[in-house]
Amino acid sequence: MAVLASVAMDLVNDKAANRAKMDSYVEKAAAQNADFVLFPELALGGVPKNPMFIFNPDDAKYQHDVAELVPEGDSTQHFIEMAKKLDIYIGWGMAEQSHERFDALYNTLVVGGPEGFVGKYRKVHQPLTERIMFYSGSGDYPVFDTRFGKIGLMICFDKAYPEVSRTLALKGAQILLCPTAWPSIEPFEDDNDFRAGNVFSFARALENMCFFMDSCVSGKFEMGHSRIIGPNPMQICATTGFEEGMAVADVDVEGEILKSRLYAMAGSDLLKDRKPATYGELAKPNRYNPISGDLGQFAE
Repeated sequence: MAVLASVAMDLVNDKAANRAKMDSYVEKAAAQNADFVLFPELALGGVPKNPMFIFNPDDAKYQHDVAELVPEGDSTQHFIEMAKKLDIYIGWGMAEQSHERFDALYNTLVVGGPEGFVGKYRKVHQPLTERIMFYSGSGDYPVFDTRFGKIGLMICFDKAYPEVSRTLALKGAQILLCPTAWPSIEPFEDDNDFRAGNVFSFARALENMCFFMDSCVSGKFEMGHSRIIGPNPMQICATTGFEEGMAVADVDVEGEILKSRLYAMAGSDLLKDRKPATYGELAKPNRYNPISGDLGQFAE
């Protein structure tokens, strides 16, 4: 069994204020005996003020101002100490400063736990102006062992690409972690952006027969709806709404995954029954974008 918590959070361009609010949610999660709490994409410093289809150099400059090294940065060390003190795992999004180049940033998900630094993941798929502000990660798609299950790391727009979550599931991930800043132009569930974000989350859980945790920014033009989604069809274990808040669910990770693989699709296990020998086209260069294989990152 595991108690999972996912936070929908209004963010400001004030790292100290965001961090203080995150501290409060970590304490609330720990008070509910949570094993893990997840915060949104770029939760630490805040998301760009301007819509992502309008590039503003001031937004990029701000991300440089709030970026930190990982894991030696002050905020990572701060949350690791909280995790040790409260016996909880914490995942949060932040701008990460490159160790090699002062001018290079990554959009990163960091996880700390009672044992210390667990790991990090740098976002690969970046929409619109985001790719101007951040370098893409290497596409390692890491999976880490925790006391409550194996977690696979991804960020926001990565969920639009099924190869990411499938890679994590094939590596053994039982819970897919996906902090987001997914837009919803109107605060209604029939908004086109909301529906797209919604479908991607449920599809990634169902097709991989594992748990999927969204943690989304809330507030104006943001989707909110931080959730714990189960591996069975349209299984919402807990959710917030458009407004800020925290969803908490007590789940049987292995039990629910086993149930989905035995019963949900009439006994079809969508991982076991794959036919990878027939999927060769997936490994070929992208004919629509010949340079897409170059992630633009540099070795660190």
